Amino acid sequence: MIYKFKVWSWKPMYTEIYLVALEDDEAVNTFKKLNKDEFVWKVDSMRNERVTYEVIKDAQMEPRKDTENTESRTES
Repeated sequence: MIYKFKVWSWKPMYTEIYLVALEDDEAVNTFKKLNKDEFVWKVDSMRNERVTYEVIKDAQMEPRKDTENTESRTES
C-alpha cells in the first residue's frame, strides 16, 4: 500500500531581546526595525506535533498507466 503522512508542526519558540533606550517609544521603534529572522530562537516544548496518515493506494489495485495531469482526475 502507499501511505501519505502529513505532519503539522507548530513549535512555540521564544527569544529575549534587551534594548537600551531613554523612553518607551524609542525602545518600541527600535524593536520594530529589528529583523526577526536574525533572532536566536529557543524551542519551547509546550505542544507536540500532530501527525495523520491516509492510505493512498491499496496494494491490490493495479498501478495507473497515466501519470500526467492527475490533479483534475478521480480514480474509478
